[in-house]
Amino acid sequence: MNDKLNSRVLVSEFYSHGQKKPIRKYAVYGGLWPPALTNIGSKKYIMPGWYKLPKEDHDIKLEDIAFYPYKPNREANMDTAAIGIWKIPSSKGDKEYTVRTSITGSLECECPGYGFRRRCRHIDQVKESLIA
Repeated sequence: MNDKLNSRVLVSEFYSHGQKKPIRKYAVYGGLWPPALTNIGSKKYIMPGWYKLPKEDHDIKLEDIAFYPYKPNREANMDTAAIGIWKIPSSKGDKEYTVRTSITGSLECECPGYGFRRRCRHIDQVKESLIA
């Protein structure tokens, strides 16, 4: 499995002059799932990654955790001479998503649905237009 797809929780802490306890900032790097907080007994964890929070940071909110998802380098993965590109409007019509195909024939979409399920209606529309 690609190590870049595995999530890591990173902690940065710093002191200001006269402070007794450090200020901590949390971030989840890599992976495809956004961060979540879970309580098991008296312990609190940042998910994914099962990072156990110290007792003094149990008041942290989900908005305080930065998320940097894995973004593949598409140019390195695709043969640009054999790419088909289609622009498909969203269901509301306010956005336009790009569906790409490589020399192997695999289709990829940049919409959020494809990111979660690895299929979407935009790809279905491209397949229908190729068959018809």
